[in-house]
Amino acid sequence: GAIYGTIVATAVVAGLGERHSVAPSRALWILLASGLFFWAAHVYATLLAARIQERRRTKRADVRGAASQDWPLFQATVPLAVPLLLGWLGILGDRTALAVATAVGVVTLVALGIGFARREGYGLAGIVAAASINAGVGLFIIGLKVALR
Repeated sequence: GAIYGTIVATAVVAGLGERHSVAPSRALWILLASGLFFWAAHVYATLLAARIQERRRTKRADVRGAASQDWPLFQATVPLAVPLLLGWLGILGDRTALAVATAVGVVTLVALGIGFARREGYGLAGIVAAASINAGVGLFIIGLKVALR
């Protein structure tokens, strides 16, 4: 969930960075709302799929379990929200806040790739491959942003 959430959050922020009229405060709320929406949609889809597959009613424990399991989708917005908050507070300029938030998304993807590879016991080549793949996804998002200018 964290990698998927980070990809979505990075794409949202990168897209907002192309709009000169988007203030960091508005970008922050759009980012958080998008994260909440994707989290809720994923929880709903998980519960619906389980209900259809298992042919039984959904219980509160199922909802709590799915909501908890998918929470990293929303949590992934937090690192990207920090530069936007700093922009809202006037510590960073508007464009800088959006650019830094996008960069934080890419760096977070790399860090998640490294963490995943290490947790799975991969050697150096596997760690570099996982980090590179995640970096490639983040850079692809930035490339789309540049191409669509």
